[in-house]
Amino acid sequence: MNNFLNKLALNFKKAELKFKEWKYIFPDFLFFFLSSKKKSNSSSIIFVGTVMHGRIARIAKWIKREDNRMLILVCSENGFAHKLSNDSFDNVYLFRNKWHLKKILHNLDHSTNIFHLFGPPYIAAYEAVKEVKLGFKVFDYQDLMITNFGLTPPFNYMKNELIKEEIILKTVNGIVNHSLELQAAKKYYGKINAKKLFFPNYTDNDFFQLKKKTLNNEIHLVYVGSIHSAYRNKDYFGGTQLHWLIKTLNEQKIHLHIYPAPTNLKEHIVDYIEMDKSLPYFHLHESISQSDLSKELVNFDFGILPFFHRTNKKSDNKRIYSTTLKMFNFFEAGLPIIIGEDVNFQNFMANKYGGGIKASWDDFHHLKPLIEKNNYESLVNSIEKKRNNLSLKNKINKLLDFYNLIGEE
Repeated sequence: MNNFLNKLALNFKKAELKFKEWKYIFPDFLFFFLSSKKKSNSSSIIFVGTVMHGRIARIAKWIKREDNRMLILVCSENGFAHKLSNDSFDNVYLFRNKWHLKKILHNLDHSTNIFHLFGPPYIAAYEAVKEVKLGFKVFDYQDLMITNFGLTPPFNYMKNELIKEEIILKTVNGIVNHSLELQAAKKYYGKINAKKLFFPNYTDNDFFQLKKKTLNNEIHLVYVGSIHSAYRNKDYFGGTQLHWLIKTLNEQKIHLHIYPAPTNLKEHIVDYIEMDKSLPYFHLHESISQSDLSKELVNFDFGILPFFHRTNKKSDNKRIYSTTLKMFNFFEAGLPIIIGEDVNFQNFMANKYGGGIKASWDDFHHLKPLIEKNNYESLVNSIEKKRNNLSLKNKINKLLDFYNLIGEE
């Protein structure tokens, strides 16, 4: 009965958001056809996406310090989250629907502008690919749809997203790769001619914390990011249905703290709220902004990335090649990270920072021996030493050089 009511509440919330989107479609349709392009003599970098991604504002902040171009954000009203943004943008346009978005893009389309598109989801990036005729288009992905289920996803909306994804990848002038998922995508989409830049999320120097280098008797682990309730589809959401982890750590008397993503609706996490009330070693916190996150995380002992092939039916490629911003949030706070053995690229990046502990499924069910055999002080020292070199401050010029290369085409 509870699952039925939870699904009903989530569907009602989705319907409410859809109604808000459709309410203005007709007037926005008219305004689009009646609008004329505004002249502009300035050069801008325009970030365009459907849902606000935490990495975008982080990137924009460091661009702002190194480059004199205007920075503009275009995002959907429903997908924008203040906790994932910052004050780096000179202008922010929040679109209501497709026609409102088209009007915004039409006004911003100038030959001196770089359009930094991000996704998935792809509503905004796809419209930008179609509408932008003069500006240069760069696509920025942290993950790709194709690596979830290949060309045969179990959901209709994903089939439509795959069509958009292929068009975007084969139309843009450049691609910013935060992960290695494009390697798997080529198997399905064939040759992708756009210029490419490998640009992992990197750590943000502004958020660096000095971590205490000793452990107390009680261990406190922390997870940051999206979580989903048990009633959601396990094939897709199983990787972030963390009930198994909460229960096994509670049995081991290891504290687990979870900070949900700012984009998580309350309807997504109803059973976590109940577990927080009943399990003494589980602690559910309010979501927190990127600017305040490391100051909170520094109070814990380890970050965790508890991802395994067995928890869902997504392609193994998703875990092998994927990345996550939370890894870099943990390193900003000085935290070593316990990482599931199936996420190869995440383990690779953690080793670059010298702060990763690879863990098997069995290890997560008997975690204290794994923790005890690692030198905690050495891990923290390594992170503090290496995170500055692998930081946005030191690497942002790679992205600016890539923009300039694209703009010379």
